[in-house]
Amino acid sequence: MKKIIFGVLMVLLCSAFVSYAAELKVGDKLGSFKLNDALDNKAYSLNSPEFAGKVVYIVYASSSSSDDNDHVTNALNGNKDVMRLKSENKYVGLGIGNQQDSPVPNFIIKQIAKRKQKQSASIILLDPNFTIGNALGLASPNKGAVSVLVDKNRVIRYIYSGKTPAENIPKIVELIKKYAE
Repeated sequence: MKKIIFGVLMVLLCSAFVSYAAELKVGDKLGSFKLNDALDNKAYSLNSPEFAGKVVYIVYASSSSSDDNDHVTNALNGNKDVMRLKSENKYVGLGIGNQQDSPVPNFIIKQIAKRKQKQSASIILLDPNFTIGNALGLASPNKGAVSVLVDKNRVIRYIYSGKTPAENIPKIVELIKKYAE
């Protein structure tokens, strides 16, 4: 009986370490994906012309945290250097809505995403199957947001799970400038 309990504990412990090790971090490369946008159901990937060769700031949010990082988006849109890089097609923002974590019907999430896409002038994709959550190495659909900055080669330069603290915004701006120039 002790051997069985020990074996079960070892399996649980090993799976916890594997789950932890799979979570992406700064310096890792973000995998490829293909998702549809909220407005016209067009399929996008990081290789799409809208993102290829650009630094991309991604906000991956659940329906319960869809506004958690609006302060970062507003700050980036208000920064003259970031807007210059955006106008030079060196930087772009991307929102991705996690549809798998919510009891809210997907058609309502899609309506919210459409509204945010029109307001922000950024592309907002919908993730019905936790594709990006898996690519980021998240253990399960969560009720939070994850912010990720990837360079032109899709290497993660910044990642933060949860509501990004205001004091991180200058760091994000500097990283965008560094990797977009």
